[in-house]
Amino acid sequence: MDLTTQLKKLPAQLPYLGRAFVLIRKAAPGWTLTWIALLVVQGLLPVAVVYLTRTVVDRLVDALGSGGEWLHVRPLLVPVAAFAVVLLLMTALNSVLSIVRSIQSQRVRDMISALIQEKSVALDLLFYESSDYYDQLYRAQNDAAYRPLELVESLGFLVRNGITLMAMAAVLVPYSVWAPVALIVSTLPTLYIVLDHRFRQYRWRLRNTENERRAWYYDWLLTSRENAAEIRAFELGHYFKSAFQRLRETLRDESIRLERSQAAAELGAACFALLLTGTVMGWIAWRAMAGTASMGDLALFYQAFNQGQRLMRSLLENVGRMYGSSLFLADFFNFLELE
Repeated sequence: MDLTTQLKKLPAQLPYLGRAFVLIRKAAPGWTLTWIALLVVQGLLPVAVVYLTRTVVDRLVDALGSGGEWLHVRPLLVPVAAFAVVLLLMTALNSVLSIVRSIQSQRVRDMISALIQEKSVALDLLFYESSDYYDQLYRAQNDAAYRPLELVESLGFLVRNGITLMAMAAVLVPYSVWAPVALIVSTLPTLYIVLDHRFRQYRWRLRNTENERRAWYYDWLLTSRENAAEIRAFELGHYFKSAFQRLRETLRDESIRLERSQAAAELGAACFALLLTGTVMGWIAWRAMAGTASMGDLALFYQAFNQGQRLMRSLLENVGRMYGSSLFLADFFNFLELE
Protein backbone atom coordinates (compact mmCIF):
# COMPACT_ATOMS: atom_id res chain seq x y z
CA MET A 1 0.00 0.00 0.00
CA ASP A 2 1.54 3.35 -1.06
CA LEU A 3 1.13 6.78 0.47
CA THR A 4 -1.46 7.95 -2.08
CA THR A 5 -3.73 5.00 -1.28
CA GLN A 6 -3.33 5.58 2.44
CA LEU A 7 -4.14 9.29 2.16
CA LYS A 8 -7.48 8.40 0.57
CA LYS A 9 -8.32 6.63 3.82
CA LEU A 10 -7.38 9.64 5.94
CA PRO A 11 -11.01 10.86 6.48
CA ALA A 12 -11.78 7.54 8.18
CA GLN A 13 -9.02 8.28 10.71
CA LEU A 14 -10.25 11.77 11.59
CA PRO A 15 -12.63 10.56 14.35
CA TYR A 16 -9.54 9.43 16.29
CA LEU A 17 -8.50 13.10 16.54
CA GLY A 18 -11.73 13.96 18.31
CA ARG A 19 -11.56 10.92 20.57
CA ALA A 20 -7.99 11.75 21.56
CA PHE A 21 -8.94 15.35 22.38
CA VAL A 22 -11.88 14.15 24.52
CA LEU A 23 -9.53 11.78 26.32
CA ILE A 24 -7.08 14.58 27.16
CA ARG A 25 -9.86 16.98 28.15
CA LYS A 26 -11.22 14.43 30.62
CA ALA A 27 -7.77 13.71 32.04
CA ALA A 28 -6.77 17.38 32.53
CA PRO A 29 -9.67 19.77 31.78
CA GLY A 30 -8.32 22.96 33.39
CA TRP A 31 -4.79 22.47 32.13
CA THR A 32 -6.05 21.88 28.60
CA LEU A 33 -7.85 25.26 28.55
CA THR A 34 -4.72 26.96 29.91
CA TRP A 35 -2.63 25.29 27.22
CA ILE A 36 -4.97 26.54 24.44
CA ALA A 37 -4.86 30.12 25.76
CA LEU A 38 -1.05 30.08 25.91
CA LEU A 39 -0.86 28.81 22.32
CA VAL A 40 -3.03 31.68 21.04
CA VAL A 41 -0.81 34.27 22.75
CA GLN A 42 2.30 32.56 21.41
CA GLY A 43 0.86 32.72 17.90
CA LEU A 44 0.57 36.52 18.00
CA LEU A 45 3.92 37.44 19.58
CA PRO A 46 6.17 36.67 16.54
CA VAL A 47 4.22 39.23 14.49
CA ALA A 48 5.01 41.89 17.09
CA VAL A 49 8.70 40.95 16.82
CA VAL A 50 8.65 41.43 13.03
CA TYR A 51 7.04 44.88 13.19
CA LEU A 52 9.31 46.00 16.03
CA THR A 53 12.34 44.85 14.02
CA ARG A 54 11.43 47.21 11.18
CA THR A 55 10.92 50.13 13.59
CA VAL A 56 14.20 49.46 15.41
CA VAL A 57 16.21 49.20 12.17
CA ASP A 58 14.73 52.37 10.63
CA ARG A 59 15.32 54.42 13.79
CA LEU A 60 18.79 52.96 14.23
CA VAL A 61 19.71 54.01 10.67
CA ASP A 62 18.35 57.49 11.41
CA ALA A 63 20.36 57.70 14.66
CA LEU A 64 23.58 56.59 12.97
CA GLY A 65 23.05 59.03 10.13
CA SER A 66 22.74 61.91 12.63
CA GLY A 67 26.06 61.09 14.26
CA GLY A 68 24.45 59.82 17.47
CA GLU A 69 22.59 63.00 18.45
CA TRP A 70 20.28 62.46 21.44
CA LEU A 71 17.32 63.94 19.57
CA HIS A 72 17.56 61.07 17.07
CA VAL A 73 18.64 58.39 19.55
CA ARG A 74 15.76 58.93 21.98
CA PRO A 75 13.02 57.62 19.61
CA LEU A 76 15.00 54.38 19.38
CA LEU A 77 14.68 53.55 23.10
CA VAL A 78 10.94 52.81 23.17
CA PRO A 79 10.87 50.16 20.38
CA VAL A 80 14.07 48.58 21.75
CA ALA A 81 12.48 48.29 25.19
CA ALA A 82 9.27 46.89 23.67
CA PHE A 83 11.35 44.42 21.64
CA ALA A 84 13.09 43.21 24.82
CA VAL A 85 9.76 42.84 26.66
CA VAL A 86 8.28 40.75 23.85
CA LEU A 87 11.34 38.46 23.77
CA LEU A 88 11.19 37.99 27.55
CA LEU A 89 7.48 37.23 27.32
CA MET A 90 8.10 34.62 24.62
CA THR A 91 10.74 32.95 26.80
CA ALA A 92 8.47 32.99 29.85
CA LEU A 93 5.58 31.50 27.86
CA ASN A 94 7.80 28.67 26.64
CA SER A 95 8.72 27.80 30.23
CA VAL A 96 5.09 27.92 31.42
CA LEU A 97 3.96 25.87 28.43
CA SER A 98 6.58 23.22 29.21
CA ILE A 99 5.20 22.86 32.75
CA VAL A 100 1.61 22.62 31.48
CA ARG A 101 2.58 19.95 28.92
CA SER A 102 4.36 17.94 31.62
CA ILE A 103 1.29 17.95 33.87
CA GLN A 104 -0.96 17.01 30.96
CA SER A 105 1.36 14.20 29.96
CA GLN A 106 1.39 12.65 33.44
CA ARG A 107 -2.39 12.76 33.81
CA VAL A 108 -3.07 11.40 30.32
CA ARG A 109 -0.56 8.57 30.80
CA ASP A 110 -2.24 7.56 34.08
CA MET A 111 -5.70 7.59 32.50
CA ILE A 112 -4.55 5.49 29.52
CA SER A 113 -2.89 2.95 31.80
CA ALA A 114 -6.14 2.66 33.75
CA LEU A 115 -8.14 2.13 30.53
CA ILE A 116 -5.77 -0.58 29.28
CA GLN A 117 -5.78 -2.34 32.65
CA GLU A 118 -9.58 -2.17 32.85
CA LYS A 119 -9.94 -3.69 29.39
CA SER A 120 -7.35 -6.40 30.12
CA VAL A 121 -9.21 -7.45 33.27
CA ALA A 122 -12.58 -7.50 31.48
CA LEU A 123 -11.48 -9.64 28.50
CA ASP A 124 -12.05 -13.40 28.36
CA LEU A 125 -9.11 -15.64 29.26
CA LEU A 126 -9.09 -16.96 25.70
CA PHE A 127 -7.46 -13.70 24.55
CA TYR A 128 -4.38 -14.52 26.61
CA GLU A 129 -3.77 -17.58 24.43
CA SER A 130 -3.59 -15.44 21.25
CA SER A 131 -0.37 -13.99 19.85
CA ASP A 132 -2.40 -11.33 17.98
CA TYR A 133 -3.81 -10.10 21.29
CA TYR A 134 -0.32 -9.60 22.71
CA ASP A 135 0.69 -7.71 19.57
CA GLN A 136 -2.28 -5.36 20.07
CA LEU A 137 -1.53 -5.01 23.77
CA TYR A 138 2.14 -4.23 23.05
CA ARG A 139 1.27 -1.47 20.57
CA ALA A 140 -1.38 -0.03 22.89
CA GLN A 141 0.98 0.09 25.88
CA ASN A 142 3.97 1.47 24.00
CA ASP A 143 2.29 4.02 21.73
CA ALA A 144 -0.88 5.10 23.49
CA ALA A 145 1.05 6.42 26.50
CA TYR A 146 2.17 9.45 24.51
CA ARG A 147 0.37 9.43 21.14
CA PRO A 148 -2.87 11.15 22.29
CA LEU A 149 -0.94 14.04 23.82
CA GLU A 150 1.36 14.24 20.79
CA LEU A 151 -1.65 14.35 18.48
CA VAL A 152 -3.47 17.12 20.35
CA GLU A 153 -0.21 19.05 20.82
CA SER A 154 0.31 18.89 17.07
CA LEU A 155 -3.23 20.16 16.56
CA GLY A 156 -2.58 23.02 19.00
CA PHE A 157 0.70 23.96 17.35
CA LEU A 158 -1.08 23.79 14.00
CA VAL A 159 -3.54 26.42 15.23
CA ARG A 160 -0.79 28.57 16.80
CA ASN A 161 1.47 28.48 13.77
CA GLY A 162 -1.51 28.98 11.48
CA ILE A 163 -2.35 32.24 13.27
CA THR A 164 1.24 33.43 12.98
CA LEU A 165 1.53 32.35 9.36
CA MET A 166 -1.60 34.23 8.29
CA ALA A 167 -0.29 37.33 10.02
CA MET A 168 3.10 36.93 8.29
CA ALA A 169 1.37 36.55 4.92
CA ALA A 170 -0.52 39.78 5.62
CA VAL A 171 2.85 41.45 6.33
CA LEU A 172 4.28 40.26 2.99
CA VAL A 173 1.28 41.11 0.77
CA PRO A 174 1.94 44.90 0.66
CA TYR A 175 5.36 44.19 -0.87
CA SER A 176 4.10 41.64 -3.40
CA VAL A 177 1.14 39.29 -3.67
CA TRP A 178 3.57 36.69 -5.01
CA ALA A 179 5.61 36.62 -1.78
CA PRO A 180 3.09 34.47 0.20
CA VAL A 181 2.72 32.20 -2.85
CA ALA A 182 6.51 31.72 -3.03
CA LEU A 183 6.49 31.01 0.71
CA ILE A 184 3.97 28.18 0.27
CA VAL A 185 5.61 26.72 -2.86
CA SER A 186 9.03 26.61 -1.16
CA THR A 187 7.72 24.19 1.48
CA LEU A 188 5.48 21.90 -0.60
CA PRO A 189 8.17 19.20 -1.12
CA THR A 190 8.46 18.93 2.65
CA LEU A 191 4.76 17.99 2.94
CA TYR A 192 5.15 14.86 0.85
CA ILE A 193 8.38 13.88 2.64
CA VAL A 194 6.83 14.22 6.10
CA LEU A 195 3.69 12.24 5.28
CA ASP A 196 5.59 9.55 3.41
CA HIS A 197 8.05 9.07 6.29
CA ARG A 198 5.27 8.84 8.88
CA PHE A 199 3.42 6.24 6.83
CA ARG A 200 6.56 4.16 6.22
CA GLN A 201 7.46 4.37 9.92
CA TYR A 202 3.99 3.15 10.90
CA ARG A 203 4.13 0.25 8.45
CA TRP A 204 7.59 -0.69 9.78
CA ARG A 205 6.37 -0.69 13.40
CA LEU A 206 3.31 -2.73 12.44
CA ARG A 207 5.43 -5.27 10.55
CA ASN A 208 8.00 -5.61 13.34
CA THR A 209 5.77 -5.73 16.42
CA GLU A 210 6.38 -9.47 16.81
CA ASN A 211 10.14 -9.05 16.38
CA GLU A 212 10.28 -6.27 18.98
CA ARG A 213 8.31 -8.41 21.43
CA ARG A 214 10.61 -11.37 20.77
CA ALA A 215 13.72 -9.22 21.35
CA TRP A 216 12.22 -7.97 24.62
CA TYR A 217 11.52 -11.60 25.62
CA TYR A 218 15.11 -12.69 24.97
CA ASP A 219 16.37 -9.77 27.02
CA TRP A 220 14.02 -10.72 29.88
CA LEU A 221 15.23 -14.33 29.79
CA LEU A 222 18.86 -13.20 30.06
CA THR A 223 18.42 -10.60 32.81
CA SER A 224 15.55 -11.75 35.07
CA ARG A 225 16.03 -13.52 38.39
CA GLU A 226 13.36 -16.10 37.57
CA ASN A 227 15.38 -17.58 34.70
CA ALA A 228 18.93 -17.20 36.04
CA ALA A 229 19.31 -20.78 37.32
CA GLU A 230 17.97 -22.47 34.15
CA ILE A 231 20.01 -20.25 31.83
CA ARG A 232 23.20 -21.31 33.63
CA ALA A 233 22.26 -24.96 34.13
CA PHE A 234 21.48 -25.57 30.45
CA GLU A 235 24.11 -23.11 29.14
CA LEU A 236 21.54 -21.14 27.13
CA GLY A 237 23.08 -17.69 27.65
CA HIS A 238 25.04 -17.66 24.38
CA TYR A 239 22.06 -18.94 22.38
CA PHE A 240 19.58 -16.32 23.63
CA LYS A 241 22.18 -13.55 23.47
CA SER A 242 22.93 -14.37 19.81
CA ALA A 243 19.22 -14.50 18.99
CA PHE A 244 18.67 -11.12 20.66
CA GLN A 245 21.59 -9.53 18.81
CA ARG A 246 20.42 -10.86 15.43
CA LEU A 247 16.95 -9.43 15.96
CA ARG A 248 18.25 -6.08 17.18
CA GLU A 249 20.68 -5.86 14.26
CA THR A 250 17.84 -6.41 11.78
CA LEU A 251 15.59 -3.85 13.48
CA ARG A 252 18.42 -1.33 13.78
CA ASP A 253 19.49 -1.63 10.14
CA GLU A 254 15.93 -1.20 8.85
CA SER A 255 15.36 1.80 11.11
CA ILE A 256 18.61 3.44 9.98
CA ARG A 257 17.68 2.92 6.32
CA LEU A 258 14.38 4.71 6.95
CA GLU A 259 16.16 7.64 8.59
CA ARG A 260 18.77 7.88 5.82
CA SER A 261 16.08 7.92 3.15
CA GLN A 262 14.24 10.71 4.95
CA ALA A 263 17.44 12.71 5.51
CA ALA A 264 18.30 12.58 1.78
CA ALA A 265 14.80 13.68 0.81
CA GLU A 266 14.83 16.51 3.38
CA LEU A 267 18.17 17.75 2.04
CA GLY A 268 16.71 18.04 -1.47
CA ALA A 269 13.64 19.88 -0.16
CA ALA A 270 15.84 22.25 1.88
CA CYS A 271 17.98 23.09 -1.19
CA PHE A 272 14.85 23.91 -3.18
CA ALA A 273 13.53 26.15 -0.38
CA LEU A 274 16.93 27.88 -0.06
CA LEU A 275 17.06 28.62 -3.77
CA LEU A 276 13.59 30.16 -3.74
CA THR A 277 14.40 32.16 -0.61
CA GLY A 278 17.55 33.55 -2.21
CA THR A 279 15.58 34.63 -5.28
CA VAL A 280 12.94 36.44 -3.22
CA MET A 281 15.51 38.12 -0.96
CA GLY A 282 17.49 39.23 -4.02
CA TRP A 283 14.36 40.92 -5.33
CA ILE A 284 13.69 42.88 -2.10
CA ALA A 285 17.39 43.81 -1.84
CA TRP A 286 17.22 45.19 -5.39
CA ARG A 287 14.23 47.30 -4.34
CA ALA A 288 16.17 48.60 -1.33
CA MET A 289 19.12 49.59 -3.54
CA ALA A 290 16.73 51.29 -5.95
CA GLY A 291 15.35 53.40 -3.10
CA THR A 292 11.80 51.96 -3.18
CA ALA A 293 12.27 50.16 0.14
CA SER A 294 14.06 51.10 3.38
CA MET A 295 16.53 49.07 5.41
CA GLY A 296 13.72 48.46 7.89
CA ASP A 297 11.58 47.07 5.07
CA LEU A 298 14.43 44.76 4.10
CA ALA A 299 14.79 43.53 7.71
CA LEU A 300 11.01 43.11 8.06
CA PHE A 301 10.76 41.20 4.79
CA TYR A 302 13.62 38.89 5.73
CA GLN A 303 12.17 38.23 9.19
CA ALA A 304 8.66 37.63 7.84
CA PHE A 305 9.77 35.35 4.99
CA ASN A 306 12.28 33.44 7.12
CA GLN A 307 9.81 32.93 9.95
CA GLY A 308 7.09 32.13 7.44
CA GLN A 309 9.20 29.33 5.96
CA ARG A 310 10.01 28.00 9.40
CA LEU A 311 6.33 28.10 10.31
CA MET A 312 5.33 26.32 7.10
CA ARG A 313 7.83 23.55 7.81
CA SER A 314 6.53 23.34 11.37
CA LEU A 315 2.94 23.21 10.11
CA LEU A 316 3.78 20.37 7.75
CA GLU A 317 5.64 18.53 10.50
CA ASN A 318 2.59 18.93 12.76
CA VAL A 319 0.35 17.56 10.01
CA GLY A 320 2.75 14.60 9.71
CA ARG A 321 2.66 14.02 13.47
CA MET A 322 -1.13 14.15 13.49
CA TYR A 323 -1.26 11.70 10.61
CA GLY A 324 1.21 9.32 12.24
CA SER A 325 -0.47 9.57 15.64
CA SER A 326 -3.89 8.85 14.13
CA LEU A 327 -2.47 5.66 12.62
CA PHE A 328 -1.08 4.50 15.96
CA LEU A 329 -4.18 5.58 17.92
CA ALA A 330 -6.31 3.40 15.67
CA ASP A 331 -4.57 0.41 17.28
CA PHE A 332 -5.22 1.78 20.78
CA PHE A 333 -8.92 2.45 20.29
CA ASN A 334 -9.36 -0.88 18.49
CA PHE A 335 -7.86 -2.55 21.55
CA LEU A 336 -10.37 -0.77 23.82
CA GLU A 337 -13.21 -1.98 21.55
CA LEU A 338 -12.32 -5.67 21.87
CA GLU A 339 -15.33 -7.73 22.92
